[in-house]
Parts: sequence; C-alpha cells; structure tokens
Amino acid sequence: MTEVVNSKTKILITGANGFIGSHLLRRLSAEEGIEAVGMVRGTSDLFRLADGAYDLRFSSLDDPLDYVVQGFDVVIHTAARSSDWGDYKSFYRTNVEGTNNLIRASIAGGVGRFIHFSSTVIYGFSGNRLTGEDRMPAPFKNPYCVTKVLAEGELSRYRDRIRLIILRPSNVFGPDDLTTTYPLLKALQKGMPAFPAGGRYLTSPCYIDNLVAATELALRSECSSGEAFNISDGNDITWREFLARIAVELGVPAPRFPVPSVLLRPAAWSLEKLYTLFRSSTPPMITPYRIAQVINDYSFSIEKAKKLLGYQPVCSTEEGIKESVRWVLKYRDQ
Repeated sequence: MTEVVNSKTKILITGANGFIGSHLLRRLSAEEGIEAVGMVRGTSDLFRLADGAYDLRFSSLDDPLDYVVQGFDVVIHTAARSSDWGDYKSFYRTNVEGTNNLIRASIAGGVGRFIHFSSTVIYGFSGNRLTGEDRMPAPFKNPYCVTKVLAEGELSRYRDRIRLIILRPSNVFGPDDLTTTYPLLKALQKGMPAFPAGGRYLTSPCYIDNLVAATELALRSECSSGEAFNISDGNDITWREFLARIAVELGVPAPRFPVPSVLLRPAAWSLEKLYTLFRSSTPPMITPYRIAQVINDYSFSIEKAKKLLGYQPVCSTEEGIKESVRWVLKYRDQ
C-alpha cells in the first residue's frame, strides 16, 4: 500500500453536489496546498455549488471510473442513496456496488487514501447510549441501513491495498440540508404541537462544520487502515431540548404534547405496507425508520476520534442551530 504525497494534494469528492459533499468541496477548495475536484452525475442539480466556480467531473458510480480517479491522491466518498424510502435493489446498486466500483478503480489508479462516509445507522436504533465503534452492526430493517453495513464490509476487504478511513457521522444538520434540517425547522415554524414520546429520548447532533473538521483530520491521519470513527458534536441531548433550542431561535413555541410511541409504531408499519403495495415513489409522512430513530436513545461516543484523529468539535450544537436558523430564514425568502 502506497500513499502519494505531493506539494499539492489532489482530492476527489464524490457526491459533491449533496449536502455534505458541497460543504467539503467549498472548504477544501479554499485551502492552500489542496486541489479539490467534485464528482457529480450529469443530471445532478448543482444549486448548492452556485456560489463559486468549482472543478467538476461528471460521472456516476455505475460508470467505469478508472479515468475519473486517475491522478488523485485522495478520494472522499460521500455519494450514496440516502433515504428511508425506496426499493432495496436501487440502494444496493449505489451504496454497495457503486462503492465497490469506486474503491477498486481508486486502487487501480494509484490513489493513496480513501475516506468513506458511512453512518451511525449501522448500529441500529436500540440501546445506543454512548455507543462506541466496537459495537457490532445491527441495522434497522431498512434498505439504507442494511446497505451502509454491507458497504463497510466490502471496503474492509481492501484495507491492505489502500489507506482506508471510515467516518460514521450521527444526525448531521446545517445549512443546505433539505432532507432533515429544512423540513424540521419549517415544521416548527408552522407550529408543530407534538413530538413522539414527548422528545424524551437522546439524539446525537452533528453540525456540518464539525464533520468537515473531522474529514480534514482524516486527510492527514496516520491511523491504521480500516479504522472507523463516530463523529458528532459530542453533546448528545434529548429531542425535547434540541427542539426547544431551535424554537427559541425561531421565536416560536416548542412542541408541548407527547405522542405515544405505542400508537406510532403500528401506524408507521401500516402506512409503509400501504405505500409499498401501491408502489409509491414518495414516502408516507411517518415511516418505521423515522419513528424508530426518535423513540429510542441514539447516542454515540466520539472518544476514539478524539484520541486517534485529534478530533475536537469546532462548533457547538447551539452555534450550529443558530447558523441553521439563519439559513432557513434566508432560504425561505429566495
């Protein structure tokens, strides 16, 4: 296993038009000594990259990628099918086969370091209180969760041939996130009256700037190939407290009424079966995945990242909430 070290490090970021990928491309493009290039599909919406002229390569994880990765020192792999809805085959094709295709091309092309973005969903949604990386995967029965575990398994086969680092961020939030941050804050703005189980379970916020900072450390880390790291704000709090802090910044009331989980579980499963039966391309308002994540503690230790990467959150959850609210209020007016 060799690693190329140049005066200017060339980095390829897959999924560069996405929430996480766009933040990484923006940050690394501004750093001296780094040449950052984004990989996006030809059909991708590039609205998140409208603030600058970025170097892009247009390709899909399904394509032959040898020519795309040629000449790069590092590949940062953020591209994935990330949703709680969809057929298993499409998740497997992107998250498992696509990842395998990319790392094989990276090895053949002489890439020295491969940073893969996994997720804390690999641990499942049961019994997580300061869960560490030594816990065995126990994914929720959902195509996204299952294929994230399988992708890590595929990658581990190559750890002796390329320096592999796996990052497992928890609940990532921040500006430009239209999947979770924007809908959640808009729901609070509109007067969300209730929340599952009264928001009494723990969540593990991970502000986007902290994830970017962890990635920068992974670029330079000399840790053993194949190491995996949980990444969060290191400030796991209850959903009730998280939502209350957001509500204060928005100037709206926080949710006050609990919705019993005993009612939500069967409702979510029934809706999923109904929507699946009619082959709906859009998910129902509640899904088993969404409910499971908020009616169980979802808390993770970042001690390993602190020790081996030198990771320290650069932004508090409170600061992240303030920045997210500023963005949502601005985005609303566009």
